[in-house]
Amino acid sequence: MASLNVLIIGGGIAGPAAAYWLSHIAGARITLIERSPEMRATGQQLDLRVCGVDMMKKMGIEPAVRAACCREPGMQLVDTDGRTKAYFPAAEHGSGRQSMTSEFEIMRGDMVKILYNITEKRSNVRHLFDTTVQNFTQDDESDPNGKVHVTFSDGRQEDYDLVLGADGTGSRTRSIMLGPDAPDPRHRTGGYISYFSMPSQPGDSKRFTICQLPGPRMARAIVTRKDCPELTRIYMILGKRDDAVDAALKSGDLAALKKGLADLYEGAGWETKRFMEALVNAPEADDLYCTPYEEVRLPEGSWSKGRVVLIGDAAHSATANGYGTSWGLVGPYLLAGELATRYEKDKALPTASIVEAAKKYEELWRPVALAGFGGSFWAGSFFPPRSALGIAIMNWIAGLAAYLRLDQRIGVDGPVGKWKLPDYPALHEDHGLP
Repeated sequence: MASLNVLIIGGGIAGPAAAYWLSHIAGARITLIERSPEMRATGQQLDLRVCGVDMMKKMGIEPAVRAACCREPGMQLVDTDGRTKAYFPAAEHGSGRQSMTSEFEIMRGDMVKILYNITEKRSNVRHLFDTTVQNFTQDDESDPNGKVHVTFSDGRQEDYDLVLGADGTGSRTRSIMLGPDAPDPRHRTGGYISYFSMPSQPGDSKRFTICQLPGPRMARAIVTRKDCPELTRIYMILGKRDDAVDAALKSGDLAALKKGLADLYEGAGWETKRFMEALVNAPEADDLYCTPYEEVRLPEGSWSKGRVVLIGDAAHSATANGYGTSWGLVGPYLLAGELATRYEKDKALPTASIVEAAKKYEELWRPVALAGFGGSFWAGSFFPPRSALGIAIMNWIAGLAAYLRLDQRIGVDGPVGKWKLPDYPALHEDHGLP
């Protein structure tokens, strides 16, 4: 029986999910590489929604996710004096409703550990850290047994039947696949969202707390979340670009990035002075992560090229749209299912089967993954408002919505809400693997 040799580039959410599902294909050998020297079990709070919840259950990880969930009671809006203006409780268990706080809230690091755990003992999956790809080429699609020829950063060269790019919004795999003349598919839709940790104080709320801040230059908000007693997580949301922040992101200078962000919140009110002092001085804040609001908009039919396929944010990123983790689980399942179905019919797994599976995966998933593309909530100059009066009006409207419990009537409609996971019998067999 022919062996399916697969390389997965990127060890975040989509990469380990792909390793899990592809490992169910008889004869498959999976190598998952991560550029960091160890598992990147850090990052902000994530959630699972709509079909992402169904996917979690299908993977058998619901008990582990529930055990690691953050117990967040709900979301509140506060004014610059710290007074609660609106409160929306977390979505009820099994209700199917959506709110700012999902039933399944989990820290990114915990989710990554869970996904690694379901493959680390499988005999046909190996994890390699501190490993990157320098370049790759592939044989023509007309060659039924063609390969992808990969050169690693240490000079090693290996051949694979399939290469998956799961290396995020700035995917280098995508750049190599598309070629040097292809335009950058990343489109800016607003300013930035940033995240860092700081020591907590007794008064820090366990609620997901949002404070919109007035300012002449841009829309600003500060957000706090609390998943453990000793730390408070701070999110900074900015509506426009800033030269100093852009320069710090480009240079990778952490101190400059901290200063650039802190300067944008100078004199902003509420507890921003304490938060910004922690950002600049507290060692816990060295986990600072900042990313622009942007979308990856690839032309139709370009999620793959031959035997190289993009999954997760590398194919369809939309910063902080609420679905990134869920989509990072579902897409790999669809690709693996389409591949496994074709593999049952042709054990030799010629190039044609890989190419057909990749195209079908995009056809199925693209309408859902790209639903809502076209601009971030934080991209506009009117929403959220920048003036104190505008913020007061928005808080009043939110308070009325909370009083009338309008959040209880909200569900997910359209392509996202109506889409259901297909079933792939070919993925149900474990083939006796440990």
